[in-house]
Amino acid sequence: MSKLKERRREIQTMDQTQAQKELAELQRKLFDLRLQKTRGEVKNNRQFAQTRVDIARLKFHLSELLHAEIMAGELEAEETANAAQEETQ
Repeated sequence: MSKLKERRREIQTMDQTQAQKELAELQRKLFDLRLQKTRGEVKNNRQFAQTRVDIARLKFHLSELLHAEIMAGELEAEETANAAQEETQ
C-alpha cells in the first residue's frame, strides 16, 4: 500500500479531537518550515506542499465529521418531535 493511501486511511479513522490535534501540529510544522526557509535551512521544498495537502485533508475530514454530527442532531430532534406528536394524538 502506498504512503498516500495509508495517510488517507489514517486521517479517515481519526475522531474529531485527534484530527484537531493533528491539524494544530501540522499548522505548527508549516510555520516552522516557513521560518526555516527564511534562514535557508530547508533542504526539501516538497515538504511545504505535502504539509499543506495534509492540512487540507484534515480540514475536509473535520467538516465531514461536523456535518455528520449536525445531521445526527437533526435526526434526533425530528424523532423527538415525532414522538411528542404521537403522544398528543
